[in-house]
Amino acid sequence: MNQTPLVNFIKKTLKIRSDAELARNLRQSPASFNAKKIRGTIDLIEIRDLFVREGVDVKILEEFLSKPSLHIPANEKLSTSQYREVPEYNVRVSAGHGEYQGIEVVKQELQIPKQWLPDNGKVGLVKVEGDSMWPTIAHGDFVGVEFSSGYTSDGLYLIRVEDSAFVKRLQKEFNLIRIISDNPQYREMTVSPDDGSDFGLIGRVALIVRMT
Repeated sequence: MNQTPLVNFIKKTLKIRSDAELARNLRQSPASFNAKKIRGTIDLIEIRDLFVREGVDVKILEEFLSKPSLHIPANEKLSTSQYREVPEYNVRVSAGHGEYQGIEVVKQELQIPKQWLPDNGKVGLVKVEGDSMWPTIAHGDFVGVEFSSGYTSDGLYLIRVEDSAFVKRLQKEFNLIRIISDNPQYREMTVSPDDGSDFGLIGRVALIVRMT
């Protein structure tokens, strides 16, 4: 689905003059960004991070995204083909510390707009507790995780360190992985996949659902 209304909203809210300027702010080429806009595959996590960097309340973005009528042309009928069933797993993970017991039991199936999700792969929702990823992720938010995605780029991931599960921001630096909390009150961790650390990458965070 073409995401021109979303792009126009972002430019207006952040006072960005053109698509090309918005693409540069997202560290993308204008051509690549335009293709994503047309295909409807703009990464909403990157947009959310841009709002945070610019000091704009992300609730403004969430309110826009919560109104389907703003994204769907009047002559386009809303149909179930625009949605995907995503399981909510009966497990809580932590933005601080939390025991990871595996993701096995499905609590319920939820209808999520396809344009918010990656095209392929297994995706599920899990609840996050703690405030170490504030303001990006708040206590009680849900994250949509693309399981077994592997490390695609620096960004938000659901990870396991020994017997604990975390939602954290990962950055690769030489042969190390930096595990970063967006809340500056929490200290950074560093692991090396080659030093025997019991570290596992469960999946990439593809969606954040804020509970208000």
